[in-house]
Amino acid sequence: MKRSGIIALVVAIAVIGLIGLKLSGNRKEFRDNVAFAQRKIEKIPVSVEAATRGVLAKNVAATGTLEASDVLNLVSETQGKIINIYKEKGDRISKGEVIAKVDDEVISANVLTAEANYEQMQKDVERLTRLSEQNAVTKHDLEQATIGLKKAKADLISAKKALGNTSIKSPIAGYINNDFITVGQLLGPGSPVCEIVNNNKLKLNVRVSESDVYKIEKGQTVDVLLSVFPDRKFAGKITAIAEKADGAMKFNVEITLENDVNAHLRSGLYAEAEFNVKNEEKIILNKSSIVGSMESPVVYVVENGKAVKRNIIIGQSNDKQVEVLSGINPDEQVIISGQLNLKDGDEVNVVK
Repeated sequence: MKRSGIIALVVAIAVIGLIGLKLSGNRKEFRDNVAFAQRKIEKIPVSVEAATRGVLAKNVAATGTLEASDVLNLVSETQGKIINIYKEKGDRISKGEVIAKVDDEVISANVLTAEANYEQMQKDVERLTRLSEQNAVTKHDLEQATIGLKKAKADLISAKKALGNTSIKSPIAGYINNDFITVGQLLGPGSPVCEIVNNNKLKLNVRVSESDVYKIEKGQTVDVLLSVFPDRKFAGKITAIAEKADGAMKFNVEITLENDVNAHLRSGLYAEAEFNVKNEEKIILNKSSIVGSMESPVVYVVENGKAVKRNIIIGQSNDKQVEVLSGINPDEQVIISGQLNLKDGDEVNVVK
């Protein structure tokens, strides 16, 4: 019993000793942590970059779809049955080329009748003119014959025009995008024949904001990019700028471009226009120097070894840089790294 008591006492003393050592170590660690937290950092390391004057490269971009320069819905000017079709959907056609032929038998007969009537009236006028010179007929008779000749000429012109309309011709060059006729179909005046699309020149209508519309001008060259040709740029030219904004305060800009024989551009393709604009020279900063939001930007500059807070007003920006309209002077050393925990007046150490 005595031995057991001695052993228990020794174990208790050892445990108490261990606990004491542990508490002592914890107190030392705590004091070290407090001392580290309370120690004063004399200078905060930062990186700087000088503010410079320059032009921030920024293109104005807008999107739209290509449109054909000419789109014509051709309709019939005559009446009759279609007897031949020479051009169909998908065919290329030249200006003046015949698309279809309408039965012209009756109209040809009308032309013959009009020609005969005209020739007869010519002879009547010639005969009455000779008689009038001899005072053998009245002037009234000659006048009536002259009027009849003019009417006969007009009838002949109309008959020939009607005969010409039986050959339905294309008034423009292009492609037949859609057709609406078949052989044997009876046409009437105004009946649809086909839709002709001329893509030799293409138009691109885009909308730009009021802040960008004064950066572009009529006649300016524009880069046109198409998603179907990602590795190419097509040259366009501004042909019109709207004088009035739409309901969204956007201005329509029309761009014209020549079709590329190798690419064979089609109307309806999605396109993006890039306008190269000239910006005035301003102070340029690295975008990483800004603390806070772009709406309320703040930067720090180094003055006499201290960080000085500056509120700035910014303009345009890109992925890496930003224009400064006020708040910074050229050549000032602006902090671009290490400024997140700075306070106005903190001492800093500029590192490379």
